[in-house]
Amino acid sequence: MKSFKNFSIIILVLSLLVCCIFCPVTTQAAGLYSKYSVLIDSDSGRILSGSNETTAVSMASTTKIMTLIIALENCDKNFVVTTSAYAASMPDVQLNAVTGEQFIINDLYYSLMLESHNDSAVIIAENAAYYLLCKNPSLRSETPFINNYNYDSSFLSEINHEQSEILVHIFTGLMNEKADDILLSDTYYITPNGLDAEDNYSFHHTTAYDLAKTMAYCINNEDFLYITQTVSKTISDTTGRYHYQLNNKNRLLNPNEGIISGKTGFTNKAGYCYVCAYKDKNRTLCIALLACGWPPNKNYKWSDARYLIALGKQYSRNKYFNNEYTFYVPVSKGKNSFCELIPDCSIEFLVCEDDSVTIQADIPEVLSAPVNSSQIYGAINIYVNNEPIRSISLKAKQSIPKKVHVLDIINKIFQ
Repeated sequence: MKSFKNFSIIILVLSLLVCCIFCPVTTQAAGLYSKYSVLIDSDSGRILSGSNETTAVSMASTTKIMTLIIALENCDKNFVVTTSAYAASMPDVQLNAVTGEQFIINDLYYSLMLESHNDSAVIIAENAAYYLLCKNPSLRSETPFINNYNYDSSFLSEINHEQSEILVHIFTGLMNEKADDILLSDTYYITPNGLDAEDNYSFHHTTAYDLAKTMAYCINNEDFLYITQTVSKTISDTTGRYHYQLNNKNRLLNPNEGIISGKTGFTNKAGYCYVCAYKDKNRTLCIALLACGWPPNKNYKWSDARYLIALGKQYSRNKYFNNEYTFYVPVSKGKNSFCELIPDCSIEFLVCEDDSVTIQADIPEVLSAPVNSSQIYGAINIYVNNEPIRSISLKAKQSIPKKVHVLDIINKIFQ
């Protein structure tokens, strides 16, 4: 009886092992620590794996990837910035800049991204907003307290907190405009450093999917990549008297192994957060992890990220359609009896062995002459696992004039 019991236990264990080996591993089955997570194909935006990825939650300092990209796109990198009393009052983590201290804004980008300094985020936001006001007089209605727009930021050392908040609001307005531009569905910025906040409209938040899409946008900027790939850097104020040593807190950063960018974050409300980008010759992936544990579990985000990267490597890039694909459609009353419709572009996206790709061609049964080569006459709709991925337009390979009959010519002559 005892031997039979032992035999039954062995069979049960073997059965479990077989299930573990041959059953597909889902995000939920993998037991990710993150409450809100996503893995996306950076190029197409397709979600490859996700858990609560469209739920709006706090994002902590992962906010700063948007802060950096907005500053890079709107401010001269050599602009001299000034620390306000409001910026100097920001809570840890800090550069510990003092009121009136000046920097080259490009140096503060490293403080922002390597050490995640909250005061640097506000210095960048206030000064970039002022720089934009100098360039655009139409935006100055909210800032009557500014007496000059000559690109001299030194006055910021004398403004009060309320005036600083107006400048920050102008900057976060740019962040929210960018969120709309890149089609983020549920993201709202109030602070440039990711500290939790609420206003009359909403609370400072994003979704894991939106955060990954933001990173996918940011990594197209070479300056963004250069800054976030820097391992360590020493910066100084403009006098050269004070020096600051900065070290990158992105533990997974290793461009040689594919991790090309990333940003960590933490607040008591948001928990540990992480967003990163992975790239190799076959794929570009973006990962976002929100609420990925609380103290003392700051390492959860690294294991979750490694798991999702490994999952993403199961996907390979497939190319669909190019000018070699031709659809023949009859032409009524044309000089040619058939027209060749060709895709106006090709499309590439990541798929794995378990994905089901369906292609649906929307093509007319017949075309009436004349046919114009610049006009769209149909479309190819591509679905993965019944979800629409992309639609490609079909255009005529060449124009086809209407056939002219002898009777038509005679009628024209005698009209």
